[in-house]
Amino acid sequence: MSDNHLNILFVSAECLPFCANGGVSDMCYALSKYISKNENHDVRVVLPYYTLIPEEYKSKFKLAGERTVELSWRREYCGIYEFKKDNITYYFIDNKRYFDREKMFGYDDDVERFIFFSKAVLDMFPIVSFFPDIIHTNDWQSSMVCTFLKTLEWQNPKYEKMKTVFNIHNLIYQGKTHFGIVKDLLGIDDKFAYLFDFYGQANITKASLLCTDEIVTVSEGYMDEILNSDKGYGLQNVLQQCKHKLSGITNGIDYEFYNPATDPTIYQMFDETCLEKRVQNKLKVQEELGLEVNPDTPLYCFIGFMAGHKGWDILSKVLEGYIEKGIQFAAIGRVSGEYDEYARLLNEKYPGKVKFSFGYDGHLAKKLYAASDFLFNISSVEPCGLCPLIANKYGSLPIVYYTGGIKDNVSDFKYTNGNGYILKNYDTTSLCDLIDRTLHDYENKEKMKNYIVTGMHQKFDVAECAQKYLDLYEEM
Repeated sequence: MSDNHLNILFVSAECLPFCANGGVSDMCYALSKYISKNENHDVRVVLPYYTLIPEEYKSKFKLAGERTVELSWRREYCGIYEFKKDNITYYFIDNKRYFDREKMFGYDDDVERFIFFSKAVLDMFPIVSFFPDIIHTNDWQSSMVCTFLKTLEWQNPKYEKMKTVFNIHNLIYQGKTHFGIVKDLLGIDDKFAYLFDFYGQANITKASLLCTDEIVTVSEGYMDEILNSDKGYGLQNVLQQCKHKLSGITNGIDYEFYNPATDPTIYQMFDETCLEKRVQNKLKVQEELGLEVNPDTPLYCFIGFMAGHKGWDILSKVLEGYIEKGIQFAAIGRVSGEYDEYARLLNEKYPGKVKFSFGYDGHLAKKLYAASDFLFNISSVEPCGLCPLIANKYGSLPIVYYTGGIKDNVSDFKYTNGNGYILKNYDTTSLCDLIDRTLHDYENKEKMKNYIVTGMHQKFDVAECAQKYLDLYEEM
């Protein structure tokens, strides 16, 4: 890594170990951690101060300052809390009206909440005496920092040299809202209204794409998709316009955090030399979740947001049939409203065979990786696909749909050094054929062992990813 000193600020709506909803939290944690290993760089992270942050951390936060944040005609309180962990300083933006809630996302006023957060981030720099060279934003919830920085006049000249990165983790979510909010909340001059205009709506992501200095997707495969297909969700033309500042950097895994040989979270540590120990995780998780305790029953799992585009539009049509045939299924994560009743119904109908756990629990997620035989990750849109790579490390065999970042990271077990079961056609018939294949392979213990070992040997280290980001920062 370079000796050039950089002040780097990661701005995110989520980050392990404080608050997690998906892959964004993993990458914010891992990337900041690895870049901070170079002591020449001052790396900091800023997050919303959610009430749901574990008390073990909140009890150690210190108030760094307070101020009023202006959102057009509004005046909102902002508390800035500070916490140091390892070699990183974390800041937490406090406002009870916006962040004292049961969950992080999914509210009608989400756009207002995260516009406040983005504005507060820029307002806090003089208070904490930290002026970043690079501001690395993640998805629309924090990307308004890029837009505010380019469209508002800051009295402090130190803002003029700041450069921004807009990291796209999933373009499905764009922060779209009614256009009146531009005048009502942003306080940005009317001459910049065109930045947000998206078929009569206001689009936070569109404005951020136009205003940021660099755009990075979380894999090269996903970059190609959003540029050249309907996976751009209406923003293809804007992305083509911004092509000169667009690149793809594939996410990596923090193998210090995700390592079954040293992970105290799981019931029984193991590695590829002692796979016989792994079954203890399965037995304990079955017991914990109220599933029938049986080492020979194939256990399938899902970790993440249960929504149609995450594969549930086809998985929900075939899953019950396989439960009837004798598999077990466990899922953890937020559930989209359309699948909430479905999940609760299966919980009631199949005690001992099915367990949906609502909400994200990082410890339980790791236990599931270590316990399950197979992991579903058949999203129709998959920007990177960290879950299959983590599953590989913990000996769970991923079932994936061949799209986006999956094309960069997963090859089928039928090929040498393959690390997953690949669904080529996104339909229920093809999915059933693939599940049948996994069940057939499950009966061959030697084949399963070989697949597990091959998967555990895969290397997608975040250190390589971090170096690519550092190279980009320095070019900027």
